[in-house]
Amino acid sequence: MLNKKITVIIPAYNEEKIIANTINETKRELESLDYYYEIIVIDDGSMDKTFDTVKNNFSFEKDKVRVEGYKLNLGKGNAVKYGTGFAVGDYILFMDADLDLHPRQLSRFLDEMEKTNADAVIGSKKAKNSKVIYSFKRRFLSNGYYYFIKILFGLPVRDTQTGFKLFKRVALKECINNVIVKRYAFDLELLIVLHKKGYKIVECPVEVTQSRSAGRIGQKDVFSVFKDTISIFNRLYFRKLYY
Repeated sequence: MLNKKITVIIPAYNEEKIIANTINETKRELESLDYYYEIIVIDDGSMDKTFDTVKNNFSFEKDKVRVEGYKLNLGKGNAVKYGTGFAVGDYILFMDADLDLHPRQLSRFLDEMEKTNADAVIGSKKAKNSKVIYSFKRRFLSNGYYYFIKILFGLPVRDTQTGFKLFKRVALKECINNVIVKRYAFDLELLIVLHKKGYKIVECPVEVTQSRSAGRIGQKDVFSVFKDTISIFNRLYFRKLYY
């Protein structure tokens, strides 16, 4: 499908040590597919040399790899929203920088999108055949959040937070400007907007490994997720902003 293009957006915060490897792994997988592609790394206010690492190592192929960013750390949600503004692909993939979800899974997501005619195919740790290897803490937080949002929103998906999501450009571009959350609850708000606007969302099994020695979500972040989720609830049911 060389008449089609895929944009991969990778939000990155202090990923100097791993970002080059992540890009190379992503390139390797994309080049095995029959699509044009571009990789856009968004430096979310890193305090290390993430931006320079990408620029210095991949400047010779600007048509395929580019880095954009800003000085303040505003959150993963803000980064992918910012990156979407640069994306020109027919399909747009959000992918984390740490390779917990390896880009080799993209071909399965593309097949699922074609088979189901979905507007968004999202990775789900709760889907049949998913393989999930990470800490008890992350599993506990993930399960707790799942039941919390199921009660509040009743979305037709079981996992909103897995960091591997494929969208058709038209659907994503229409919905993403309605998203206000900048950090961890960004995914939830985006899926609610897509659902309320009538777009089809399908879950796909994933393989998840924990590559970092420690997670990045602390107690303060858990509170922020809770606060943002309640704000989404208010915007959905009381302010009616997503219709």
